[in-house]
Amino acid sequence: PADAAGVRVGDVVAMVNDRPIRDIIEWHHAVDESNVSLRLDRGGLMVDIDIEKEAGQSLGGSIASAVFDRVQTCDNHCSFCFIYQLPSGMRRSLSVKDDDYRLSFLYGNFTTLTRFTEADLERVVTERLGPLYVSIHATDPDLRTRLLRNRRGGTSLRWLSVILDAGIEVHGQIVVCPGVNDGAALDDTLLGILDRFPRLATVGVVPLGVSAHNREPEMRPHTRAEAASARVW
Repeated sequence: PADAAGVRVGDVVAMVNDRPIRDIIEWHHAVDESNVSLRLDRGGLMVDIDIEKEAGQSLGGSIASAVFDRVQTCDNHCSFCFIYQLPSGMRRSLSVKDDDYRLSFLYGNFTTLTRFTEADLERVVTERLGPLYVSIHATDPDLRTRLLRNRRGGTSLRWLSVILDAGIEVHGQIVVCPGVNDGAALDDTLLGILDRFPRLATVGVVPLGVSAHNREPEMRPHTRAEAASARVW
């Protein structure tokens, strides 16, 4: 239908049905209708195209990006972040740190919820955007703040409680860093999850990965004993 109506490769979508579209989630909702009105930017020239099709029929076009406004970037500075452990000279896209709930919903990316807002919560609940994937790492506020190197890390898990209470499916993750959030701290985190977030669908406990380019002296591989201790769970 898009091709028949005159949509061309390289057209930039400015509006759908007279409103701007923020991401591919809204795009799919909008173009699912039987009558779709597109405003396109074609090399600086604005072009309006009306498309008639069956409701639910594919428009026939592919979108180049999942997020049209901008990716919500991560403002944490986790010492275990894999992006900080990449060698120099890699392609730029590998260095993009996202903390965007939309990419969590679309691709299974993990979010810490430190940049989550009331508006984000309203959309997640209204549109039932689940499952989501949340990095927990620790339930103790001070330890989570230390791990994320972000003062909001100690409070952002409040969003997880509200999301779960709204019936949204969520999967959790704990990256275990030896000597930091393992041992008694890991016990405390898992017990905290049972107490505060019993509706979590799953919780993955994964070991810290350390590359040859790691520059954080506190981050090191697990010893055999440390790995065995964590494996008890």
